[in-house]
Amino acid sequence: MGNLKSKLGKSKSREKKIESALPESSSAKKTVDPRLPFTNYRQVFSVRNAWKAVARTMEETSKENLIRFFEKYPDYKSSFSELADLSTEVDMHNSVDFEIVALEIFQLFDDVIDNLENVDAGLVALQKATKSTRFTTSMLKDMKPTFMNSLRNLLGERMTEATEQNYSLLYDFVQTELEIKPQS
Repeated sequence: MGNLKSKLGKSKSREKKIESALPESSSAKKTVDPRLPFTNYRQVFSVRNAWKAVARTMEETSKENLIRFFEKYPDYKSSFSELADLSTEVDMHNSVDFEIVALEIFQLFDDVIDNLENVDAGLVALQKATKSTRFTTSMLKDMKPTFMNSLRNLLGERMTEATEQNYSLLYDFVQTELEIKPQS
């Protein structure tokens, strides 16, 4: 028994030596750009991690979002002449033109999320995207509930309160950046 105690004692001191020899975790050192709406890197990580699921089904998720958006705000549909003949959900789901329009908004977020650690590049990508999109700031403002619902439906239990709050912060950030940048 005494022998066992001495072996356990040695293994603890050996563990401490191994732990102290390990380098610090790189994520522990990561800081968040103060221009972002996040206070810690865990929030950035959460957004990026959840977005992976969105990216895998972006076409379908973006179409569902735009369908729900047009249900809630049918007047906005007139901003997209190529969608005028699409009257049913089935028509919208099967339309390539509808998919292209639906992906525009999700691409804005994809560009920003891909560059959360390089905010300058993210802002440049956002500025470029705003020049080619027909979504206005008022559309983006009104789309927030359908966007968040699309994420909730896709992520299910993975859409925790913290994840939802992080996406809400990100959405507001993107919306604010679009409002302060001149759109030509």
